[in-house]
Amino acid sequence: MVMHFSYEKPREDAINEMKNFLVNEEFNILEFAPEDGFILTDYKSFDWGEGQRLLAVSVHIHDKITITGMGKMDIPVSGIGEDEELLKIKSFDRLPYKIQSRTLFTLIEPLDSLGYKRLNHWP
Repeated sequence: MVMHFSYEKPREDAINEMKNFLVNEEFNILEFAPEDGFILTDYKSFDWGEGQRLLAVSVHIHDKITITGMGKMDIPVSGIGEDEELLKIKSFDRLPYKIQSRTLFTLIEPLDSLGYKRLNHWP
């Protein structure tokens, strides 16, 4: 899932503010390249009931801010057979839209309060 935001401050300020924002949201920064306007985070766990949802974020800041969410999801799958196979975990690298919106969309309101406005590409 990809979201775009506009910003009206110097690029250097925006990249540092975005890094601090992600750290405050408990993301671990894996790559930080302020000269390229790039940030990459490690996966952060979102745990709702059964299964675990993981979300990592990459941020590119140029004429606009582009946030790309990358997710993984583990869900329990029950089976019949050997004891080891009674409960298996199946992993998906593509999250359903409902899960994407529940994880990545949580970033919109805090970013809006920092002065970044989401760009809507739909008519």
